[in-house]
Amino acid sequence: MRRVTGVLGATLGLALVLGACGDGSSSGDGSGTGGAKSATIAIAADPLEYINPLNENGSPGIQIAMAMWAPLVTTDPNTGKTVNVLAESVTPDRTSQTWTVKLKPGHTFQNGQPLTAKDYVDSWNLTAQGSTAWDNNGFFSKVEGYEALNPPTPEGATPKPTSVKTLSGLKLVDELTFTVKLKVPFSQFGLTLQYLGLAPLPEEVRKNPDAYKRKPIGNGPYKLAADWNPGDDIKLAKWDGYKGPNPPEADALTYRFIPNADTAYNEFLAGTVDFVDVPSTKIKTFKTDAPDQWVTAESSGANYLVIPAWDQRFKNPKLRHAFSMAIDRKAYGDLVGLATPANGLIAPDINGYRADACKYCTFDATKAKQLLQEAGGFSGPVNINYNTSSATGQIFAEAIGNMLRQNLGLEVKYTGKQGSEIGELADTRKLDGLRFSGWGHDYPSIEDYLTPMFKSTGDANFSGYSNPALDQVLAKGDSEPDPDKAIKLYQEAEDIALEDMPLIPLIHKQNAYLHSAKIEPRVSKYTGVSALYATFK
Repeated sequence: MRRVTGVLGATLGLALVLGACGDGSSSGDGSGTGGAKSATIAIAADPLEYINPLNENGSPGIQIAMAMWAPLVTTDPNTGKTVNVLAESVTPDRTSQTWTVKLKPGHTFQNGQPLTAKDYVDSWNLTAQGSTAWDNNGFFSKVEGYEALNPPTPEGATPKPTSVKTLSGLKLVDELTFTVKLKVPFSQFGLTLQYLGLAPLPEEVRKNPDAYKRKPIGNGPYKLAADWNPGDDIKLAKWDGYKGPNPPEADALTYRFIPNADTAYNEFLAGTVDFVDVPSTKIKTFKTDAPDQWVTAESSGANYLVIPAWDQRFKNPKLRHAFSMAIDRKAYGDLVGLATPANGLIAPDINGYRADACKYCTFDATKAKQLLQEAGGFSGPVNINYNTSSATGQIFAEAIGNMLRQNLGLEVKYTGKQGSEIGELADTRKLDGLRFSGWGHDYPSIEDYLTPMFKSTGDANFSGYSNPALDQVLAKGDSEPDPDKAIKLYQEAEDIALEDMPLIPLIHKQNAYLHSAKIEPRVSKYTGVSALYATFK
């Protein structure tokens, strides 16, 4: 799971629906690609505009990437350990600053082109160029030479093309081997290679990416089986050329976007899908709606209230602390359902999580009023933005707003917009007021909850936050080869972020799913519930 911006309501994340109707020979509307085991995976989000994992760091696109591309490494769902997929080996030097990646031989792209080290190096260089303006550019900020491809640029503007086109830290060794030299040591780098935002693109796609926005060529277990345009179902067929480990069982997949999670839930009850994420509106009833057909699992995600750093009215940290302490997380979690109060920025299942990390996350209306007074109060109404695609978006926004109104005496207003519009306005620093966000790690490390959202150059810095002191502590954690010592440093960075509080932790949510008798979803304490890897009975 990756970041979820502008989201609030039925999912507080992105729902996945895996289904297969009738005898399983096609999807529910007869549009499946055939095969003995076909399924439909619906994603509770707006339809994608393109398919390109290097230009996608949101959950919808990552779900497609999971089927169409294979990672270098992954987390074993049974042990939680990192295991190789397309990588033969990933080896750091003694300082963890230079890493050698060797690929397994014999893999190809779905167009028949052999998969080589050059495909990774060239794809990563293309993404690292600021002028390409792809979403995963920030991932490469740790690689030597990044600044030469990303000159200083006014906030919200796209960098102009530079004469330098390649990262000096990426070097080809031979056909299957390349090295990555980082600007500073980074002990977590090997874990990051399971992120599908690092997937390679074949040469023909790299030459003209726009021509392949809607006809992607991957290297994973499934390939595009039919023409696709935004709003259409994305139909995939098992690719016989995939030679990687542990392919999913389905012979054909159809990805269907259902923006409203309640609609997806009702499709399950009507018998037209076989797997559905339970929305918050159904938390009280799902066990009786579908007896013996549900599973629950702890989420590796966290949900936050985002403070806009570009709005000077929120500049005083004491004001942000006041907002946080005015929120009754227990009551809010009970309203959402299957949720527990968040007392820090890290998910509970991550090594380094501390249950008492946040000293401003305890509900205390009296202290909140005192802090607000010390901060000089707040000018004007507080605007809370919510996602209109969610059946409960306004309900949850009003719950938070009522707490701010009742406990701080503030005037509150609400603005409903599509999640994509909220994200776009925030990215261009034009969003007025607060919004909701969610996060799920790309690799199981405390670092992945801190660098993306709180580093000055983080690619998921929702609030526009910047603190050089936090950046320095993160750099120390990155360069510490001892994992236990690195965690202590990352916790120090979390403490700085909690003191500054650009994001207010809200809740951790337990996920619930319904499934029919014909499939069994994969459930793992390390990787969550997987619809893609469901087994067929």
